[in-house]
Amino acid sequence: MNAYLPPLMIRVRVREAGARGFRLWLPIVLLWPLLLPLLVLTLIVTLLVDLALLASGARYHHYTRLVLGSLRVLAEVRGTHVDAVTEDSFVKVDIY
Repeated sequence: MNAYLPPLMIRVRVREAGARGFRLWLPIVLLWPLLLPLLVLTLIVTLLVDLALLASGARYHHYTRLVLGSLRVLAEVRGTHVDAVTEDSFVKVDIY
């Protein structure tokens, strides 16, 4: 069940040598209720397009599969940790 949840939060930490670093918390979970109607509309439109292309005998009619696959890739981003370290700076990005 956890594999299909979209990312909920992004934490960014930046630190430079000789300077005070900062942390930034981005609660993207607040964006999902706003994007849900757009996602539902997109799925309805792609289903209709797929059905029309299937009825017309077109060779490729998998747009709904493309949208659902894109959502799965977005869900797989959870748990990503990126560390970028140089001699004088440090950037860490965690996606939960």
